[in-house]
Amino acid sequence: MPLQQIEYNYCNNPLEVPNLTYFNGLGGFDSENNSYVIVLKDYINTPAPWINVISNENFGFQVSENGVGYTWNINSRENKLTRWSNDPVRDSECEALFLRDEVTGCVFGISPKPFRDNGEYIIEHGLGYSCFKHSAYGIQGSMTMFVPKEDHVKIIKIKLKNISNQERKISLT
Repeated sequence: MPLQQIEYNYCNNPLEVPNLTYFNGLGGFDSENNSYVIVLKDYINTPAPWINVISNENFGFQVSENGVGYTWNINSRENKLTRWSNDPVRDSECEALFLRDEVTGCVFGISPKPFRDNGEYIIEHGLGYSCFKHSAYGIQGSMTMFVPKEDHVKIIKIKLKNISNQERKISLT
C-alpha cells in the first residue's frame, strides 16, 4: 500500500490520561488501546529509560519515554542512521524534536527531552507507535511516531493547537 494512502489515528485525545490498569504511580496499561501509558510530571522520571522498538522487516527505530532514540536501516546494530548511546541511565539525546516560539524565542518540547518543564507529559507506547502529549506556553502538542509496514521511513506526525488568546508563530526543529 503506498505511503500516502495509510491513515494513522493514534493519540486522539490530547492530554487526557486513559483509565489505566496496574497503575504504579508512573504508568499503567491502557487495555482499550493495548498500550502502556506513562505519565511524567514535576520532573519525576522512570527509574530507567522505558523504550519502544518500532520496526518493519527492514527499517526501524527505538524511542524512550523521554522522546529520544535512534533510527536504523536493515540491521539495528550494523546500520545505524543516527547516533546511539548504550548508557541505560542517561538516555542521551540522539534524535529529538523541539518547538520554538519565533516571537519570544522560548524553546520547549512535546516530549520530556530535550527541553523539560514541570508540566504533565503523557507518553503512550503501543504496538507499532509511540505518542507524546504535552501543553506548554499556550500550545497543546501531540507527536506520534511510527514506521509504515513496508516503507523505509520513520514518520513523526505533529499536531499543535494554540490554546492561548494570541496569534502564534511556532517553528519545529
